[in-house]
Amino acid sequence: MVDIELDHIIHYVKGLNHFEFPGEFLKIHKGGQHEKLGTFNRLVQIDLSYIELIDVFDKGKIKHQSKTQEGKLSFATAVMKNGYKQGFKKICFRTKDIHLLKTQFQERGLQTVGPVKMTRYNKKGHLIEWQLLYVNDHAYDMMMPFFIQWDQDDESRYEDLKDVFQSHLNIDMVEFKTHQRQTMVYNWKRWFDMETIEETDKHTVLYSPAKKVKFKITEGRQDVIDTVYITDTTIEAPVLIRTHGANYQFIPN
Repeated sequence: MVDIELDHIIHYVKGLNHFEFPGEFLKIHKGGQHEKLGTFNRLVQIDLSYIELIDVFDKGKIKHQSKTQEGKLSFATAVMKNGYKQGFKKICFRTKDIHLLKTQFQERGLQTVGPVKMTRYNKKGHLIEWQLLYVNDHAYDMMMPFFIQWDQDDESRYEDLKDVFQSHLNIDMVEFKTHQRQTMVYNWKRWFDMETIEETDKHTVLYSPAKKVKFKITEGRQDVIDTVYITDTTIEAPVLIRTHGANYQFIPN
């Protein structure tokens, strides 16, 4: 069984410095810059699973990094290849042993790139370190997740971040739309040890190994990360917000 759970979802937003979430349903906090990639971020810290809002400050750096082995698989390159169209671009799974995960993927016939060591300074000036693992599968591109191992363990990160958590919220499900639903379902079950918990003629719902977040794979004309479903204990009726190319569905808990 692979050790993975949802870490974060990347949403590309043009004009991020001036962006506020409609209705203030989500609080946005300062992030930092990815100097090599030419991007910067702001963060929606729900719990240890979060939403990363990103924007671009240097398209030339993205183009340069897209020519490197790991850069061509990065979220920044996904933004560029998608014509800088706003919306959700990538999802990332967290693991406690990225080297073991790499071995497991290779045993399942996947080509991997990394782990790649990364660093940035947070707003307090503290160095944050992590490693990234990419899966090189040209058939999926934007739809293929990538994987992270943080230098700190989950307990330490929880203590550092708990003051900005939005404890009334919880990421319940992520919906993908794709023209190759059956293939994607088959591969995600085979590669990532997910299980089917619901299936119709038009969609399949998978449950992650960590049993925390569901993934809905729906028939569609294009491959796109379409909607994030978030439970909210403060509302009594569903609220759908579409902003900057992405759907946020808030659900009463």
